[in-house]
Amino acid sequence: MRERFVPNPIFAGLVGICPLVAASRSLAEGIVYGLGAALCALLLGAVVPATRAIIADRLQAPATIALSAAAALAYASCARAYSPPIAAGLWIYLPLLAVSGLSLSTLRRSSTPEGLGPDGSSRFAQVALEALMFLLTAAFVGGFREILGLGTLTLPTPGISPARLELVDFAPARMLVSPAGGFILLGFLVAAYRGMVRARGRSQP
Repeated sequence: MRERFVPNPIFAGLVGICPLVAASRSLAEGIVYGLGAALCALLLGAVVPATRAIIADRLQAPATIALSAAAALAYASCARAYSPPIAAGLWIYLPLLAVSGLSLSTLRRSSTPEGLGPDGSSRFAQVALEALMFLLTAAFVGGFREILGLGTLTLPTPGISPARLELVDFAPARMLVSPAGGFILLGFLVAAYRGMVRARGRSQP
């Protein structure tokens, strides 16, 4: 069997790209946002398939959306208790994890009756891999934008004052912390990722 290539849910399908750009302006915000999306996706991937036997088909959609909303609100509450400044920086994007692209993709995949993906792997394994890729991408984007845009690196430490490292005393590319700079960075990353996918496809028999 041909080895499966793990898709990046951001670079491959532009899933959740707008909230990611708006929310991930620092390493801490990227990690907290990406972790929330990953945990919500894992919960949905584990619970939704089990509900098919006890919830009528006509109620599946509202029930799963309600579950996603509950998970997002619970995570938002935990984030606010852990670090109020980071949660305030993420603002509305914490509760909106309920309808993030990753959450909706997980709901769609987990709601199908088949337990296996097209390559024979479990659907939950696919969800877990995409959740991990989402978290790593959000952390990278947030950290990269903060380093070049502000010259600092904010760590996701608890309390009212997250630890911040001063790397340089000037901002090399301040535009990167703006939404426009975030989209420019993601554009380059998407192009590099898709070029890698095409190159890999040409190298396989």
